[in-house]
Amino acid sequence: MTEFLGITDDPRHDVASAGTGLYEFWTADGVPVYLHDTTLISLEWQPVRRRLGLRFVYDDPQWTPPEVARTPVVLMDFEGVVLLEWSQDNEGHEDAPDEVAGQVADFSYDGRDGFELVTAQSVVGFTASRLTVALKSA
Repeated sequence: MTEFLGITDDPRHDVASAGTGLYEFWTADGVPVYLHDTTLISLEWQPVRRRLGLRFVYDDPQWTPPEVARTPVVLMDFEGVVLLEWSQDNEGHEDAPDEVAGQVADFSYDGRDGFELVTAQSVVGFTASRLTVALKSA
């Protein structure tokens, strides 16, 4: 089972019980995070350390929850990562703006240790032993 740090354990808003995975959840401080309203801006894979770092940003004030207006960057640090799939489809996206290419379509959690991040042009599937989530200012 993945250990979650920085995410609520309230079953109405956590990643396991709410049924939304990492697509929608609340932090341990009660701040809502809606990744479908963010853009994936970076993915850092450290194979020797088995770490995966993801950064998402709320870049449209219309879709930014008021609680995150001062800290619009969502940081996710996964540890003990085993990559299962990493694919990218660049065809048809050459002329697409970056925010469309990085738009989060889904971020599922299998209830154990498996995750799948789907954006407009990529899919990353992996397992992880720990996830730490933090919000920070841009």
